[in-house]
Amino acid sequence: MLSRRHIRVKVLQTLYVYFNDEDPPTTKALVTLLHRNTDKMYELYLYLLLMVEELGNFMLHYEEEVKGRYILNDVDVQNSSRIYNSTIMQSLMNNEEFHAELKRYKVTWQGDNDLLRKIFLDLKNQEVYNDFLKNIDSKLITDRDVFSFIIKHYPANLALLTQHLEEVYFNWWDDKKIVVQAAIKTIQAISEKQEDFLQPFSQKNHADSIEFAEELLEKTIAQSKELDKLIAPKITKWEPHMIAIMDIIIIKMALCEFINFPSIPLTVTINEYIDLSKLYSTPNSKKFVNGVLDAIRIEMKKDGRLVKN
Repeated sequence: MLSRRHIRVKVLQTLYVYFNDEDPPTTKALVTLLHRNTDKMYELYLYLLLMVEELGNFMLHYEEEVKGRYILNDVDVQNSSRIYNSTIMQSLMNNEEFHAELKRYKVTWQGDNDLLRKIFLDLKNQEVYNDFLKNIDSKLITDRDVFSFIIKHYPANLALLTQHLEEVYFNWWDDKKIVVQAAIKTIQAISEKQEDFLQPFSQKNHADSIEFAEELLEKTIAQSKELDKLIAPKITKWEPHMIAIMDIIIIKMALCEFINFPSIPLTVTINEYIDLSKLYSTPNSKKFVNGVLDAIRIEMKKDGRLVKN
């Protein structure tokens, strides 16, 4: 699940800490921070699945919660029970590996019943939920569709949940796309009756990617002064205060890839870091980063310091 794009983002965030600190951490401390940031991505993935489980528990106790305040509709009770007893919900609740991972990473539900209630009451008005309830014997709309909808729709569209995720996980905005995709793949895997349905998301499943991250981090720091010498002649047209520190970090990372990672094509590196500049720096960064990298690429090609394409 961890792509080179996500690894580069984690390295960029770690280097930003380093280059903005008057007394920067040691490389060893930065590698530890890098690992922690990567783990946070996996923890967020687990948290989304835990949210689904907690929603199921809320549904189970829905009858008791509304008793005495509302006239309970028997159909509502049956519907809540049907979601709770679905294959996907029961697989999550009874899977030992999932709960072992929650315990290992100390992931616990930080929300409350008000948040779960808002999700559930809104879900009751959603077409996918009602179609699922109407088609008891049909495979057209399944519990997989309902749970996939919950994971995809509510973190993006329920402001209270978005705020909650931002508060609990600082990495929500950076990692939301990949963790939502991973959680939906997990729902699909459960529906296909795969026993090992957790996605290969943690560091133990991505040794090569983590090695790449560590090498990129360490070499960007170790070669920083040499990289400055490559960059300086290409930015003389700009006053120092006009250049974003994030742009310089992005350029240094790209040059580090130019020099130290021969298997990565130059065009891939350039395009990746241009995209990062659009996401994490200023509106003008795309043009600036592209221009500097292209000028250095041409120069290094001309004098033979770059042999890859």
